[in-house]
Amino acid sequence: MRLIKETTGVEVKTGAVVHDFRGDAAIITGWQEPRHSGSTGRVYVKEMDDQGFTGEYYPSVYGLKWVD
Repeated sequence: MRLIKETTGVEVKTGAVVHDFRGDAAIITGWQEPRHSGSTGRVYVKEMDDQGFTGEYYPSVYGLKWVD
């Protein structure tokens, strides 16, 4: 499976800068592909703010989706 940006269809790779629905930037540090048809998987990011928090989110938070 490939992780893509929904609006452009461009494949997203580790290290890519993405923006959430509020416009806040983060760096993709990894992901977990969906385990079954009812799962969306997860993306792991490092926030690009002063604290640099890391987090685990649904791909849709960053406008991403999985394709075969």
